[in-house]
Amino acid sequence: MPVAYARRTGAIAFSSYFRYAAKSRTAASSDGTLVGLEAWKFPKIPGVNVPHNAQTAYHLDFGPEFVARGVVSKEPPAVGKAFPIFVPQPDADGNDRGGITLPELAVPVATYTGWNLRKLESGAATERVSFLGSTIPFAKTAAERQQSGDPRPSIAERYHSREEYLGRYAEAALKLVRERFLLAEDLPAVLQRGAAEWDAIMK
Repeated sequence: MPVAYARRTGAIAFSSYFRYAAKSRTAASSDGTLVGLEAWKFPKIPGVNVPHNAQTAYHLDFGPEFVARGVVSKEPPAVGKAFPIFVPQPDADGNDRGGITLPELAVPVATYTGWNLRKLESGAATERVSFLGSTIPFAKTAAERQQSGDPRPSIAERYHSREEYLGRYAEAALKLVRERFLLAEDLPAVLQRGAAEWDAIMK
């Protein structure tokens, strides 16, 4: 997904972005968009293996002078309690809730994740591939979806035509421009990407 366009908005118009942008769009435990792994619910998509653990960090005690002076008097450090770990809660399509809703998420043709597990034949199939996400396309038709057992509505059940999809995609992108989460000058590239994604999945 073109998250770089949202980042450009903040980098190029930094001061005006924070002065005039819409209300903060961050995931939070208070509204259920961030949850503990035990409460994480991902749709049961055929053939998709999901993570069963999250990276855990612990409180480390390097001694009484470490915080104030940077002096290490305990080596190795004493390991304390684990920090609480939260992950984004996905919607029924498997797309993360919370944050800025990019057009790909507002008008999806696939499930997009921030994780990608190793292939079974590569070994360690429960481990994630570093810095690599996944695109899991929706079925093209209801018949295809029902045959595979995919719980996510198909593309044909969501959009009557390519034109409808592109129109709704453009509306979602323009909404971000109005809310100052997307630069107007990036709009043509974003719309072009939406068309290319439809064509790639529907070919």
